[in-house]
Amino acid sequence: MALELNTITWGDGPRSMLLLHGITSDAAGWWRLGPAAAELGFTVVAADLRGHGHSPKSDDHHLEAYVADVLALGDSWDVVLGHSMGGAVATIASAGEPTWTRQLILEDPAIVIPNLPLAIAWLQDDFKGDITADRLAAKSPEWPRQDAETKAEALQRCGPEVVELAFTQNDPWDLRQQVAALQVPTTVIGADPDKGSMIPTWFGNELATNPAVTFVQVMGSHSMHRDRWDDFWTTVTAAL
Repeated sequence: MALELNTITWGDGPRSMLLLHGITSDAAGWWRLGPAAAELGFTVVAADLRGHGHSPKSDDHHLEAYVADVLALGDSWDVVLGHSMGGAVATIASAGEPTWTRQLILEDPAIVIPNLPLAIAWLQDDFKGDITADRLAAKSPEWPRQDAETKAEALQRCGPEVVELAFTQNDPWDLRQQVAALQVPTTVIGADPDKGSMIPTWFGNELATNPAVTFVQVMGSHSMHRDRWDDFWTTVTAAL
């Protein structure tokens, strides 16, 4: 059963945009993108996925459950933009419901995760010790302070059990068939391969064998909307 997700809205323009965050983040993390897109004439809705932010908790973290929640927010979006796990959720939703959105933008989406135990360990490392903005700012000095603050708050509301459930309940994690089934114009934005991109160049080119998919790269980290904002936003506006 779909959960009622908490959302944040910016703008009241004639076009609609849905933002889906990555695992252990939340809607508040789109503090720059939401207002920027609103200035372009969008009504922007950012959702807290289940178990994140102010949305309800659940023991069910199958990707299909995330998708059901998101589909319950409405359809006929002009643009859906998803980061990491949010990109995976958006991919499944669009592949299954081609009229759900007219366009997809996927920021370093989690299409294939070959080593789930390693991914769990990497993400759960953020929960070790005190979760503070100062600690995150020291770990990622290229982030604006507000990103460190919103991420710290998101981690505090989430918890390591969400990481454990999201990965163990979705083993194996492989959405290549769903990408191949996409019918709407889709921009896949890969990060710098030297900074742990989930979509290295060879894989992005493979995904782009679907004529609906365009692959581009931004030489930032997996969270390029935080550390390479100008380049990321230029890429997004070009896609729009």
